[in-house]
Amino acid sequence: MQGDNGQGKSNLLESIYILAIAKSPWASSDRELVRRDTSQPVTYSRIAAVVRRTGDDLKLQIDLGNLGTEVPDLDGNPTIQKLIRVNGAPRRAIDFVGQLSAVMFSAQDLEVVFGPPAARRRYLDILISQFDRQYLGALQRYQRVLSQRNHLLKRLRDGSARTDELDVWNDQLVFEAKYVMARRVETVAGLSELSAVIHLELSGTGEQLGLQYRPSADLAAEGSEESLAEQLRGAMEARRAREIAQGMTVCGPHRDDVEIRIDGLEAAPYASRGQARTAILSLRLAEAQYLKYHRGQEPVLLLDDVLSELDAARRLQVIQRASQYEQCFISTSDPATVAGPLLAHATRLTIHGGAAVKVDSEQADPAGE
Repeated sequence: MQGDNGQGKSNLLESIYILAIAKSPWASSDRELVRRDTSQPVTYSRIAAVVRRTGDDLKLQIDLGNLGTEVPDLDGNPTIQKLIRVNGAPRRAIDFVGQLSAVMFSAQDLEVVFGPPAARRRYLDILISQFDRQYLGALQRYQRVLSQRNHLLKRLRDGSARTDELDVWNDQLVFEAKYVMARRVETVAGLSELSAVIHLELSGTGEQLGLQYRPSADLAAEGSEESLAEQLRGAMEARRAREIAQGMTVCGPHRDDVEIRIDGLEAAPYASRGQARTAILSLRLAEAQYLKYHRGQEPVLLLDDVLSELDAARRLQVIQRASQYEQCFISTSDPATVAGPLLAHATRLTIHGGAAVKVDSEQADPAGE
């Protein structure tokens, strides 16, 4: 896909990714996905696609908006509803995620390296949820229990609750946390192995890329679920007084991190933007391999204007790897960055004003001009 900036290339790729994970990778709320038109009483957004799979086709659809209701929220804004369908039938988000498998490359990916731990946890959660429905369910339940436990800790701090009430929430929190942590540890180990090989190829410098899961408590980031559960339980007991004083849970999957290292040094404080970009490209390509292995089908690759920041050699390596997958969308404002023999097999679209028009291959020269 080619087109000037601001014409809708990223919106199209974001829409495809939303059909994979049931939410935007960038927007902080569904409200941001609905264009407000003050002249219309009802506004909504619809994202839909037909997914061709071996043996069957799926029609995926997400509608967002006030959908015919006029009930405002506390700020006076129309209530935003989300209706999710598979083949026309309503579905819960947990049953929708993973119907389409996708990997998204974007300029915002540098946040995974330089951003807070929450960015790396989100990266892991999105990846694992696409192939492990049990993980997504455990993560959602963990968040609900965490909220209730934090509420109780605030009451304990204020002297309006008994400490023995904490035991019930501890048991529930640990029960959900053990599965979340075990799957994260397993996934980080697999990604580390795959991305190290890809990184050696992309960097061309011999630099070693490595990943390590870092729990928020002094836990051994390995072992069985039960081992992790017992370690987390012990850490929570040791921090009980601190948690009550602060009114919040200070250890658990919601506070864990993934350490990204290049040649043994933590990437966040020491890596250049070029090193970070190569590291995240390696991670995304490893993610595609990991999804393909665990899903038994290839993910759709979405490259949102990331090639322009790479030198010619790295661009070619990324395109060659991406071309190994059945379907890959590449957006760019400079078609020359993806010029080459691989374009002979590509469908080219021009995006202008939110509309896509197919480019006649006979009219497009190899330089994309």
